[in-house]
Amino acid sequence: MAPGATIFLSAAETSGDEHAARLIDALRRRLPDARFIGAAGPRMAEAGCEVLVDLTGKASMFGGPILRVGSYVGSVLRLCRAVRCLRPDLLIPVDSPALNWHLARAARKVGTPVFYYIAPQVWAWAPWRVRKLSRLTDQVGCILPFEQRYLWDRGVHAAYVGHPLFDHLPPRPEKLPDLADAWMHGRWRVAMIPGSRKAEIKGHMKALLVVDGMIRRRWPQARCTFPAANERDERLIRQLAKGAEIDVTVGRTREVLAQSHFAVTKSGTVTLELAHFGVPMVIFHRTSRLVGLLRHLLGRWGVSTASFSLVNILAGRKIVPELMPWHGNIRKLTAAVKEVMDDYGYLFEVRRQLIALTDPLAVPPPASASDRAAELAVSLIDRR
Repeated sequence: MAPGATIFLSAAETSGDEHAARLIDALRRRLPDARFIGAAGPRMAEAGCEVLVDLTGKASMFGGPILRVGSYVGSVLRLCRAVRCLRPDLLIPVDSPALNWHLARAARKVGTPVFYYIAPQVWAWAPWRVRKLSRLTDQVGCILPFEQRYLWDRGVHAAYVGHPLFDHLPPRPEKLPDLADAWMHGRWRVAMIPGSRKAEIKGHMKALLVVDGMIRRRWPQARCTFPAANERDERLIRQLAKGAEIDVTVGRTREVLAQSHFAVTKSGTVTLELAHFGVPMVIFHRTSRLVGLLRHLLGRWGVSTASFSLVNILAGRKIVPELMPWHGNIRKLTAAVKEVMDDYGYLFEVRRQLIALTDPLAVPPPASASDRAAELAVSLIDRR
C-alpha cells in the first residue's frame, strides 16, 4: 500500500462535492498520508482536498455545461494539464461526465488508473457512451442496484457500492404523517422544493407560488413550506415571492421532508430523500426549449429511458407524476398536484411503494457506501 499516494478527484455538482467529501474521509482512514487534489467544492475542501478549480457553483441539470461550454473550456484544460503533470496514483471522477471524460482520457495517457465513482447514467441518455466508459476506466462504483449488471454486460468493470445519500440520512420516523387526516380534514403539510441552485430557484418559484396559492385556497388549513438550504437561498425565495406570505425554513430541509404528507419538487437526489420518508410527490424540472427539441429529435436513439426522475427509473415505471422536460406550463403542474392530492387510495399505495423502493439502497451498518467505494479505490492503488 502507498501511504503517500496522490489522489486526484473531480466533482462539478453540489451533490458530487458532498459524496466525494465523504469518500475522502473514508480514504483518509485507510491512507492517512495521502494527498487529495482536484476539481472540488467547499465540502471536499473541508475534507482536505486541495482545490484547483471549483465548478460546483456553476452546475445545472439537463445540459448546463453544454449550453455554457465556453466557461468550462479553460477549467477543463487546466485540470487536464494538472493530471498530466502530477501523474497521480489514482483519478476519481465523480459523476459529471461532461467534465470527467476529458480527465479520464488525460489519466489514461500518463498511466494513471481511473476509478469512476457514481457512474454516468449511460443507461438513460446517449447509451453509446458505455463504450467510452469501458475504455477510459479501470473500475466503476455504481450507486443504483441495476447499474452493475447493465455495465458488466457491456464490458465495464463495475461494482454496486450502495447509495452514499443513505449513509447520512436520518432514520424514517416510526410514525409517519397521517395521510388520512390530511386528506379528510385538509390539514396538509406540503414541502415546496424549488432547488438549491440559483437558476433552479428562479426557474421554479413562479410555478410553486401558484401551486401554494391553489392548495391554501382549496384546503385553508394546509401549510406549504419552502425549505431553503441557507440564508442566501432564503433571501432569493422571498425576493421572488414579491411580498407574498409564504412559510420558509432555513437549514431544516430533512426535518420538513420527514413531517410532510406531500411534496411538489424539482427533480434530483431530493426525490430519493422524499421517497425514503414515504412522501408522495409530483416532480417537475424546468428545461430550455432547446433541450426539449433535442430530446424530440434524438428520440429513443439518444434517450433510452421513458422516465427522467430517479424514483421512476428505479421503479421501472411511473409511480409518481413527473413533468420533465417542463417548459413553464403552470396549469399542467397544478392539475397534476390536484389529481394526486385528491386520490386517497393512491397516496397510501405510493407511500408503500416509495419506501420499498429506497430501503435496499442503504448499506447495512457499520459499513457505508463511502467505505465500499474507498476499498475499491485503494485496491486499484495497491495493484499499480
